Amino acid sequence: MADFVQNLPGALAWVVGDAPAARDALAKFSWKSPAVVVKVLDSVLRGIAQVAFGNNPISGLLILIGLFVGNVMSGLGAVVCSLTSVFVAKLLCWQDDAIAAGHSNFNAVLIGTVSTALYPLVFHTPLSPAVWGYIIVAAMFTVCVMAGLGRILEGHNIPAYTLPFNIAISTTFLCMKAAGFGEEASPAPSEEPDTGLQWDQVFLGTLLSAGHVWAVESVACSVLVLLGLFIFSPTLTLVSYLGATLGTLTGLVVSSAPYTLVYHGIWGYNGFLAAGSIAFFMAPTPRVILVAAINAVFATYLQAALIPVYAANGLPVFTFPFCLASVLFLATAMAMGPSTLRVTSPSFPELHLVQYNQKSRIVATKDNRDGDETTTEPMV
Repeated sequence: MADFVQNLPGALAWVVGDAPAARDALAKFSWKSPAVVVKVLDSVLRGIAQVAFGNNPISGLLILIGLFVGNVMSGLGAVVCSLTSVFVAKLLCWQDDAIAAGHSNFNAVLIGTVSTALYPLVFHTPLSPAVWGYIIVAAMFTVCVMAGLGRILEGHNIPAYTLPFNIAISTTFLCMKAAGFGEEASPAPSEEPDTGLQWDQVFLGTLLSAGHVWAVESVACSVLVLLGLFIFSPTLTLVSYLGATLGTLTGLVVSSAPYTLVYHGIWGYNGFLAAGSIAFFMAPTPRVILVAAINAVFATYLQAALIPVYAANGLPVFTFPFCLASVLFLATAMAMGPSTLRVTSPSFPELHLVQYNQKSRIVATKDNRDGDETTTEPMV
């Protein structure tokens, strides 16, 4: 099993997991070679999937198709901002392997999808060329902030997650408000609230949570997201969806009727990311998956607590609850077991688990050997 996972045979090495064959083939070409177009395309697609920890270009392609199906502007924003961040990362001399894996551009992807989806809802006006200018500048900021936060957090072995996105988009939206963008919202017509709980809509909310990671509410988009992540890692997909389910159910506890936001998947996307973050950066043992599930619930509690704070400035909470919860719970998971639980070179969870089991067997064998060597014969 270990050999199969580490040496994916034939076409599988080009498709599943982190697509190592495609990665290694492109690594042989310089960014100044004619293959740069393919390298950039691979980086863009991997970055789109990296939002949910899926380092795979096929996964990214499926998710990008889902974005265009759900919201054309979000799909366009993902492409434009991703290309912008790749260009800026090269100017700032990011390591080639980090750019190739999409680490430089997944925060910019969120800038593109979330800004284009939420700007009309927050500012009550359509997108304009000036707004696109702000969005592109925010995408540039994420590259710089990601580099800075990465430097600060690397000593603690903690990733920056989507903190650069949260910092850049919150700053950009507040700046646009200060610059006079937007209009006052017209009062919504009063409707008789429906206080009944509809479990079929709750289930729909768990599904829509997957698309809401990119701020796109679409069943088709969510299905393509789950399919894309499944190609990368079935384990990550199942744990992430578990987090979305727990987050959605927790939303029923921390909110009140009518449960419109629960039905639309708003309460599940932070749980989706929170659970996936633990299952990706730690070897997905049963104990780690339990921590991932608790993290999903905690992230949803944080979302409920932060909504009034952000609403005071007319902003949604974005993915800040996921980031804060996951930084804390990843540190918790790292402290509760052997250091080998923490993944040193992330690829995909199935391989992480195999590598952890191999290391555990080596350590156990060494301990047994040391124990045998210290055994002495009783004195006569």
